[in-house]
Amino acid sequence: MEYFDGVLLYIFDRFKGERSLSAVYHLLTGKKSSQTIQDGKLFKVGSFFGILKKLKRSKLEQHVFALLEAQLIQPNQHEGYQITSGGKDALSAFLVTKPIPNYLAGWQYHQVSELFWQRLSLFMQSLSYSIHGNMNFYPISKDEAIQNWVKKHFPVKKEKRVLLAEELFQEIRSHLQKLPDPHASFFIMRLSGEGRTGLTVHQLADVHKISYEEAMICFQGVIHGLLFQVQHNAAQYPILASMIEGTSGQLPLTLSTKQTYKLLEDGMTIEEIAHTRRLKRSTIEDHLVEIAINVPEFSISPFVDPKAQLEIKLASKEINSQRLKLIKDYMNDQYSYFEIRLTLCKEGI
Repeated sequence: MEYFDGVLLYIFDRFKGERSLSAVYHLLTGKKSSQTIQDGKLFKVGSFFGILKKLKRSKLEQHVFALLEAQLIQPNQHEGYQITSGGKDALSAFLVTKPIPNYLAGWQYHQVSELFWQRLSLFMQSLSYSIHGNMNFYPISKDEAIQNWVKKHFPVKKEKRVLLAEELFQEIRSHLQKLPDPHASFFIMRLSGEGRTGLTVHQLADVHKISYEEAMICFQGVIHGLLFQVQHNAAQYPILASMIEGTSGQLPLTLSTKQTYKLLEDGMTIEEIAHTRRLKRSTIEDHLVEIAINVPEFSISPFVDPKAQLEIKLASKEINSQRLKLIKDYMNDQYSYFEIRLTLCKEGI
């Protein structure tokens, strides 16, 4: 079984057959829709958000067909796939030999990981060449904004560059030493410098004789883990922390949701926001769900009575499902779809 098959089994297992193949595709490619964001929270698969942005739908379908042929999954009435008992055994075996990186955090870092990597890799390339007295090199990033950022933060004096290179090396090493050796090497082999050209993800996969999907997921896991350390221990990683300036502390909300959140903080009601922004109430409700998922201190009590929240959570557990219609029917239409999904997404049941 290929690595990507194991990842799909993991996601199908979490989805419990309650989401379609499109939901899997949108999760992996990082579609920023309210449904995909909601799925990531409800089924605890947000770590996979956007980790395979270039994934083709046809390739996903090929792997699903292979899993069907091997009888590891089976289709159901929800246009989704249920993992079979054989699939569960295969998944358990897969997770023993190829555990999902526990530092993978696609939803949390999808907005900053690529920017961070480009700044870091170009900065290190520039340091390497300059220390060896050679500034005539082809920059690995063609992005003008990335190049300007590096120029702005690059030390003028060579002595400072040497010192900075040593300090940066120590910061990176302290994180890489905590990782499994193959994963740490993924990061190192992608770096460029004087006398060496970093590998692409495809080349990395070829060298390690693994699939592109495994190389990409594991590499992103290393970056996410590094970002986690920087975010929570900035004092220990001052140089790396500087590479997320302008992004640190931002809420991972869509632009439209940020506008709604600001109006909420100004004291507006759902109806007032919908009127002011000339949007449907349902759209504003989608925004509230996204806010509830991403803002820990955001209280949903003004929108769902605390007693209702308890009853909804209990109902979901009793029927062992996060499908809104099933819960709504089970509760005899006592609560709206909005109240149910807002409660479930806030709790992450």
